[in-house]
Amino acid sequence: MRLNLIKQSLIPAFLSLVLLVVLGMHCATDGTPIAEVRQGFDHELLPIVPLGNFLADWQVAHPGWSTWIAGILMLFAGTTLGRLTVRYNLYGTGTCIAIPLYGMVMSSALCEGYYLTTVVASLFTTLAVKNLCMSYRNGFGFDRIFRGAMFLALLLLIEPTTLPLVVALPLATSLFRRTIREGVVAMAGFLFPVATLCYLNWAIGGSFTAPMEALYRIFMEGEWLQAPLKAPQTQQLFVGSLLLLTIIAMVLFQANSYAINTKARHILRFACRLVWCTLLLFLLPHASTMLLGVLAVPTSLLLPVLFIRTHQSIAQTLYLLLLAASIGLMFLH
Repeated sequence: MRLNLIKQSLIPAFLSLVLLVVLGMHCATDGTPIAEVRQGFDHELLPIVPLGNFLADWQVAHPGWSTWIAGILMLFAGTTLGRLTVRYNLYGTGTCIAIPLYGMVMSSALCEGYYLTTVVASLFTTLAVKNLCMSYRNGFGFDRIFRGAMFLALLLLIEPTTLPLVVALPLATSLFRRTIREGVVAMAGFLFPVATLCYLNWAIGGSFTAPMEALYRIFMEGEWLQAPLKAPQTQQLFVGSLLLLTIIAMVLFQANSYAINTKARHILRFACRLVWCTLLLFLLPHASTMLLGVLAVPTSLLLPVLFIRTHQSIAQTLYLLLLAASIGLMFLH
């Protein structure tokens, strides 16, 4: 029986992801302690440090535990994306190729020293996209859209640069035909983690608004366009190739959008819009390689369209080249 790398079943796809995760965690570099974690606030005003900085310092203090936790979270995020594609039959054929593709795309995100924060941000993006997509149902989807918005807010607390991704909420509400009441619930879900963090900071003696002011200072520090310009050339080449393949996948999807069911079509359109929104984040002052973990989610949902819609021999060759490039990138860094 001839091996078909494109229409992978769950077990080989999951084993491929395990291999990529093991290599990624083995090649990932450790970060250095962050000198200023309170963004100019003293301990009395901001007893709770920004969560992204807390994760980065925890990784430096516990590198062994961080490696295991990041690996397990990557496996969970990749499997979650794969189950989402199968649940809604996004490509019109049975395949779990999105699972190993997630691992390949994440190889570019692990080049940064603070891999734990990157993986947690990618996981929150995955859970936000999953729950927003699952709110697309007959009847009300209050619970799912609330969870999706809540995970989007947690992503913001981890990486403040992702603030513009709040536009995903009205996008999901419009594309998935949700009601105004569900939109209100989505905003409540988004504000819940933010309000909880401010309240806890105030309850233990700090300022109520200090956490949000600290996140704003993180959001604005740095120089515009620094992320794409200062990245290593190998990473620029790999990410540029991924973006080119993703754009081709978008074109193929638009040309064949009515070959799949309505839900799948709207979910992939949502993923297309998320790709463009996420790319804009790299222009912001505090943008870093960490955002590649966020970009990995919609990219992993769209790339299978390219492999499904091209000739099998070309698709399998392209898959092997992408796999080799991702492994090579991990070892180079």
